[in-house]
Amino acid sequence: MNQQKERQLNQISKWVREKLIDEETGHDWLHITRVRSLSIEIAKKEGADLFMTEAAALTHDMIDEKLSEKHRVSVDELNKRFSEWKIEKNEADKILGIITKISFRNRDKYKDAKLSKEGMVVQDADRLDAIGAIGIARTFMYAGSKGHLLYHEGEFENIPSAVGHFDEKLLHLIDLMNTKTGRKLAKRRHDLMVAFLKELKKRVLMHRPNRIVR
Repeated sequence: MNQQKERQLNQISKWVREKLIDEETGHDWLHITRVRSLSIEIAKKEGADLFMTEAAALTHDMIDEKLSEKHRVSVDELNKRFSEWKIEKNEADKILGIITKISFRNRDKYKDAKLSKEGMVVQDADRLDAIGAIGIARTFMYAGSKGHLLYHEGEFENIPSAVGHFDEKLLHLIDLMNTKTGRKLAKRRHDLMVAFLKELKKRVLMHRPNRIVR
């Protein structure tokens, strides 16, 4: 990678860090650094372009509606930043194409859109950070920030909860990995998550009203 590309990545990194350093839902700067590291690791093994991969990893959450208005930017603003950093238009378009399509939330909307190799890498890295020990911690962090329940119980069944999020999304991610490397890295994280949920649900069942002996 040449010096200009390195400089551009440093500019992107500095800007994203400033935007997300105080983000409170688990999509913060630390999440970005982990996805960036995982993306580079996977890209090297899968033969993806390192500049495109890292740039997409750094910006992958910036236009996502799950961020608050304080932290999120529009596509136009991000495009303007790319221009200021002198990133070529065709590269900027490819980065935007990746970060627009990789969200789990938009999987049905873009189910027929083919991801580039770099897009598959960043999507895998993002999903890897949603499972395992970090994924468990982020799930409860997100639920707390949104005022969600810990788990469903009786009349609260249709209300969002942290434990419900595992069943709705996180337990399915291992089957949605794009790359051989991603699938390999996901196995241990998935197994840890399953073991945690088994123990958690056992404790929850022990304390249901009809199980309490007086």
